[in-house]
Amino acid sequence: MVAYKVLEPDEDVSSAVSELLSKITELHHQHHTSYDHSMIVYYDPPDTPGGRKEVLVPLPWEIEGVDSKTFPSVRAAFLVYEGAGTPVEAYHKRLEELIEHDGLERDEEIHSIEIMYVPEDLDYTDYTIEIMFPVKR
Repeated sequence: MVAYKVLEPDEDVSSAVSELLSKITELHHQHHTSYDHSMIVYYDPPDTPGGRKEVLVPLPWEIEGVDSKTFPSVRAAFLVYEGAGTPVEAYHKRLEELIEHDGLERDEEIHSIEIMYVPEDLDYTDYTIEIMFPVKR
């Protein structure tokens, strides 16, 4: 089960994540659980004008007042990195190379999924990011 928000083409992802997390926390404050990661699903390549994307936050159960759905299982190749020293595009390219090397084929129904894990120490500036490219079964 995930809470989700479909983003407008030019909507800021960070603001949308903050807004969704705030709404979940506000509505679920008496049983607050730590939400340690959020996901961005890109249905089109990220640089596509008007590209379709959603913000998702995993939920332990449905919360009234928050749009939620069951996100389908996905077979994916993934790469995890930490820090902001290298542009994300370099990691996308590396993951493409690994997929090709392993003889896998991309499933283009979803272009990519990016998961950002919040560090336990909020003063720590390097977040961990997981990039997933769905592949055909």
